[in-house]
Amino acid sequence: MATIQELVALGERIGLEGDTLNEFVKEQQTIAREDRYKEKEEREKEREFGLKKLELEIKKIESNHSV
Repeated sequence: MATIQELVALGERIGLEGDTLNEFVKEQQTIAREDRYKEKEEREKEREFGLKKLELEIKKIESNHSV
C-alpha cells in the first residue's frame, strides 16, 4: 500500500492540487482498504475450505476404521 506521501506525490505528478488532490488521496486509500478487505475475505474462505476438507478426511478415516 502506498503511503499518503507517495499518493500525494503521485497526484502532484499528474497535475492535481488542492481539493482535487485531497480527493484523489482519499479515493486511493478507499480502494486500498477495499482491496485489503477482499483479500482478507478470500484468505478466510480458503481457510474455511481447508478446515472442511480436513474434517471430511477425518470422517473418511474414522469410517474406514469402524468397518
